[in-house]
Amino acid sequence: MNLLTATAPVATLATLFAAADSAAAPTPASKPAADLHPDIIVIMTDQQTARAMSCAGNPWVQTPAMDALAADGVRFTRAYCPYPLSGPCRASLITGRMPFEVGATDNGVRPLAEAMRRGIGHRISEAGYECLYAGKWHVPEVNLPDSGTGFRRISKMGDPTLAEACDAALAEYDGRRPLFLVASLLNPHEICEYGRNETLQYGELEPFATEDCPNLPANFMPSTYAAEALTLERSASPRYHDTYTYTQDDWRRYLYAYYRFVERVDREVGRIVEVLKRRGLYDDAVILFLSDHGDGVAAHGWNQKWCLQEEVVNVPLIVKAPKGRGLRGAVNREALSNVGLDLYATVCDYAGVEPDPAVYRGRSLRPVAEGRATTLHEEVFVETLLSGVGMRGWCIVGPRYKYVLYQWGRNREALYDLQADPGEMVNLAVDRRHRAELDRMRRALYEWGLRIGEARLIRNLRPFAEAGE
Repeated sequence: MNLLTATAPVATLATLFAAADSAAAPTPASKPAADLHPDIIVIMTDQQTARAMSCAGNPWVQTPAMDALAADGVRFTRAYCPYPLSGPCRASLITGRMPFEVGATDNGVRPLAEAMRRGIGHRISEAGYECLYAGKWHVPEVNLPDSGTGFRRISKMGDPTLAEACDAALAEYDGRRPLFLVASLLNPHEICEYGRNETLQYGELEPFATEDCPNLPANFMPSTYAAEALTLERSASPRYHDTYTYTQDDWRRYLYAYYRFVERVDREVGRIVEVLKRRGLYDDAVILFLSDHGDGVAAHGWNQKWCLQEEVVNVPLIVKAPKGRGLRGAVNREALSNVGLDLYATVCDYAGVEPDPAVYRGRSLRPVAEGRATTLHEEVFVETLLSGVGMRGWCIVGPRYKYVLYQWGRNREALYDLQADPGEMVNLAVDRRHRAELDRMRRALYEWGLRIGEARLIRNLRPFAEAGE
């Protein structure tokens, strides 16, 4: 059982809204089915890579609020986004299906109406929950529409005001129905504006010296037999990959800024948690903390998202079960999770909803959070579109190996041993000693294509899959 007790110290958060209500917070009315169907809280950041937390051992960032959640629950180190871009990933989180399945193949593309009608807000509202949404939506509108989602909007996007909006909404919550609250934050997405030298959403950073910045990561250089697709994408999209003139010192400053934006959002996570505690809604609630996708954080000289490297597709995931009903301070290094599919399955599980397994392939995180299991999926599947060159890409991640495929270009296949080479520096796809594993992973990815009806993926892999039969 690969569950380790977290030992990182947890900083104490300052009391929130000390001058707000002088009267005691209202106590929610008792819920007859509270033990069966607890309150469910989802707190989400945007563009946060999995290791951008101090509880993950990162010395360049301090995240006391995230660390405190991890100390009260289970931190999953092998959680992956379904698609490394906000719009498609959030479409998956809402619908519980892969972005390609619901037609959400890029930002600004609306998911299929049928999938949205069975979206998580509708499902959980029909199960008797009060469904509230605060902050960034991006499915595809930035803010939650007035109707059609199953949620009631309590706040538009705006990190500094999200906690207050949640507090105001919860002040009116009478507790007669269980609560499903999503609080969706923007940061550390401000790194996009920083990279383009644009005005930041929530204020400029204090001046800093290069000597105070993180050193470059060990995998800063390209891997062997790196995919030509990524070089082409960088050249085709200078507005997004605006680091093409960066020096090594520029990259260090980029990393420093990124971690300050993570700390900005951690403060807001802490304020939201303090609201929940003050309203008596923390202990007995299920709390899921995650990000929609990661950031390149200078690995292989990459910024932004879109590509399939670990820093971009591996995301933070913490699950805090109701008090006394789950593990505390545990780290799970085994359970492979697709957060898009599994968040939907987990929320449905706690709410007493049973999605059709022929349509919804997610698995509930609840057994792992409660210590009844240590594993989840055999493999997880991630898809993408390099929009600058109009190229699809896919990867499948197993317990040890990861296989990556882009549509065209030199070195379009890659196989990485994530145990021996977590930085993805050595492409094993060119080494015949690993041919058996390469063929097995090709076949696994091909079968995913068949499941979701992805004709382009099937066409790209059919020759390999048929040769291995």
